[in-house]
Amino acid sequence: MSISAKPTDYTLYNYIAYVLYAPLYLTGPILTFNDYISQNRHPIPTLSTSRTIKYGIRFLLVLLCMELVLHYLYAVAISKARPNWSVYSPFQLSMLGYFNLHIIWLKLLIPWRFFRLWALVDGIDPPENMVRCISDSYSALAFWRGWHRSFNRWIVRYIYIPMGGNSGGKIKAVANLFAVFTFVALWHDISLRLLVWGWMITLFVLPEIIATLLFPAKKWRDRPTAYRMLCGIGAVANVMMMMAANLVGFAIGLDGLKEMVIGIVGSWAGMLFFVAACGVVFIGMQVDFEHREEEKRQGYDMKC
Repeated sequence: MSISAKPTDYTLYNYIAYVLYAPLYLTGPILTFNDYISQNRHPIPTLSTSRTIKYGIRFLLVLLCMELVLHYLYAVAISKARPNWSVYSPFQLSMLGYFNLHIIWLKLLIPWRFFRLWALVDGIDPPENMVRCISDSYSALAFWRGWHRSFNRWIVRYIYIPMGGNSGGKIKAVANLFAVFTFVALWHDISLRLLVWGWMITLFVLPEIIATLLFPAKKWRDRPTAYRMLCGIGAVANVMMMMAANLVGFAIGLDGLKEMVIGIVGSWAGMLFFVAACGVVFIGMQVDFEHREEEKRQGYDMKC
């Protein structure tokens, strides 16, 4: 990833082989040219028959999960039918949004894992695009490092860093994020809904950046429990904002989100439910924090 291929590797033959590599041609994951050439010459030690078989079993389990979800849950069908949101309770509305996002996650995870499995069988190990479940993310910045991971790496390497990355200060970094997510939205499709999604993502990243400046971890070393509680409150806000942005971009659009939000918080009962739901998410985030700490104790950190 950090060392260029040999000058003799940049040939038309290798270029065509890389661009038309069948397992990754349709959907990815995205593999850099250097990585492709290197793995063709020197198979990496992560490849093994037992690992590939286990990955195949995981793929089949995810496929089964999607079949069960689509058979028993009608969240997508309800959302696409432009329903009268007022007939649903706040709990039902929140579950419609929640499971819509999980179906989006599954419908992307399945093709990416299928084509990665094909590449593994062929002796090439591309990046895993989805390294965490959508319910296991509490940071807006980390979420995008784990969602479509290979595309994120490509964007960072070829767009974000050449534009300056974080080197120009926080304001310049936010401006770069705005440009990057505008590109990502247009890359998906030229539509106003996706542009709004990209701009919402940039807007919703701002609170996390501001919070890290106002509450730096080094100043809370003597009060780890209080800092963890504070991070939990911020994580709840992040989760709610990320859910809203992705529902706009990939599920119900801006008007649908507006009606759903009014249905959830438009009454005292709805407000009470919303507060209770935030409490449940807060508890879940504490579990997530401990999960990350256990990963660090085991010696690895995926930074997402």
